[in-house]
Amino acid sequence: MSTVLQDDDRKTFAGIADVLIPAAEGMPAASEIGIQGEILDKVLGFRPDLRENLLRGLRAAKGKEPRAAAETLNKTDGPAFGAISLAASAGYYMDPKVRKLIGYPGQENRPYNPDETPEYVRNGMLKVVSDRGPIFKPTPK
Repeated sequence: MSTVLQDDDRKTFAGIADVLIPAAEGMPAASEIGIQGEILDKVLGFRPDLRENLLRGLRAAKGKEPRAAAETLNKTDGPAFGAISLAASAGYYMDPKVRKLIGYPGQENRPYNPDETPEYVRNGMLKVVSDRGPIFKPTPK
């Protein structure tokens, strides 16, 4: 089995991804963001362990109606369906347009100063806990 994604593989992936992530409530369908192109390549670059199961699933689903293909894979080849599902969902949330629509800027660098008292201690949020005192049950001997 060739491990290179062919055009048919990408088309099949786009169809199944749209079943898993359809357009709804202002959010684009997976294929509308180009999930089957560069995004899929990035996902597989980060997770090369998905490639074998993903390709097996896509090739088994080739030429079939996407919803039926997804349902069949889910019942008969869990690892393949899992790889396709993970690649679709991970790729979808990697897209900058999608992240903007959900208000998630992505990972941010937040400097940490170990000598600074954390905000949750400074603002008194834990005072009720410290005022309460220890509550625990000793382990049996």
